[in-house]
Amino acid sequence: MTYAEATEFLFGLRRFGWRPGLATIERLLALVGDPQVNLPCVHVAGTNGKGSTAAMLDAMCRAAGRRTGLYTSPHLLSFTERIRVDGTPIGETEIVALTERLKRISSVHFAPETTEPPDGCLPHPTFFELTTVMAFLHFRQQAVNAAVIEVGLGGRLDATNVIRPRVAAITNIALEHQEYLGRTPAEIAREKAGIIKPGVPVVTGARGEALEVIGETAARLGAPLTVVPDSYRWTVRASGFAGQTFDLRGPRREYEGLRITLAGRHQVENAVLAVAVAETLDEQGIPLDETAIRRGLTEAEWPGRLQVVREQPRMVLDVAHNPAGTEALADFLAERRAEIRRLILVFGVLQDKDWKAMLGRLAPLADEIILTRPPTARAADPAELLPVARRFARAAAVLDPAEALQVARTAARAEDTILVTGSHYTVAAVLRILRPAA
Repeated sequence: MTYAEATEFLFGLRRFGWRPGLATIERLLALVGDPQVNLPCVHVAGTNGKGSTAAMLDAMCRAAGRRTGLYTSPHLLSFTERIRVDGTPIGETEIVALTERLKRISSVHFAPETTEPPDGCLPHPTFFELTTVMAFLHFRQQAVNAAVIEVGLGGRLDATNVIRPRVAAITNIALEHQEYLGRTPAEIAREKAGIIKPGVPVVTGARGEALEVIGETAARLGAPLTVVPDSYRWTVRASGFAGQTFDLRGPRREYEGLRITLAGRHQVENAVLAVAVAETLDEQGIPLDETAIRRGLTEAEWPGRLQVVREQPRMVLDVAHNPAGTEALADFLAERRAEIRRLILVFGVLQDKDWKAMLGRLAPLADEIILTRPPTARAADPAELLPVARRFARAAAVLDPAEALQVARTAARAEDTILVTGSHYTVAAVLRILRPAA
């Protein structure tokens, strides 16, 4: 099996979609020796900011001298990005070996090619179930002694919810994946709070009715709860495209001049949450002192989050793909309005997202809008978006992302800003276009 064949097999499992429930992954993990057992880890759930928070925590643990594992999704350019050890993506050779092993086991012990197996037989593992097991196996093989595990979808029934972490983190709660998770913030919070385990500390940035649900769940399970907006106070000293500096005061320590390279006030909130988790980890047997926290925040990188990839004109990539994400993005754009000059928006979104709300927040800030089609069958038709976009600015539909990017470059002057957003698929497509010239 080649790497191309391995990823073709893995991506082919997406035909099974998302399957709620843990029976299949628990059985598969048992068949390979339960590599997730006794793995010191953090479990990160939430609507937005999961990946950034996870990356910061991973960097802090590495700065403290731990051998770290990081499991996140989705990837931008390569499947290997999903599974990292000490910041390095898993190798293609390891992907092939693990895929061969798990494919063989799955063919013997699970129903083939069906999500409706006969009685007494569990369904074949999904894409995410198989890749989650792959991550745990790789972490065990690499002798990882601290791991950060990002939830895929929801929490309670997510394939990652087979671990007993040292700390559970829930970043925030907003409406998303409502067909799976619920129609209200409280219903969605109930699913996210499913990662809370008896006696395991929980750190959250949630507010309002979502926080009430998380608080009730934590109390019922005897899980100590830290509510970041209540327990921490922070002041942003400087903020821009190059990053941010802020002071932080919490129940355990005070910090002056913490630095992150990620832009946007929402990333400061993610950083504060990461600090709160790190302090809790320190109390749970994974030592993280102030030096490791500072260094980890400074060194953490997370592509596709207000990432500046070109200058003159400035080109910014952001994977905001739901209304809450675009709200944070729009707040940053409004804050930097004078620096941005004219804004050329390249927007490509998935059909199942609330793109009307997303465009309604971003389009009023744009001087020109170019609607494009992300390279996936789930993409929204730019022609359908065009009437909404034209309410706010001059807009055009350009199906091919490469052509859309060229139109944006032609329209922008040296002092202007091009923003590419709407979906991971859209940002990934542009990164692939730019990479040969990088």
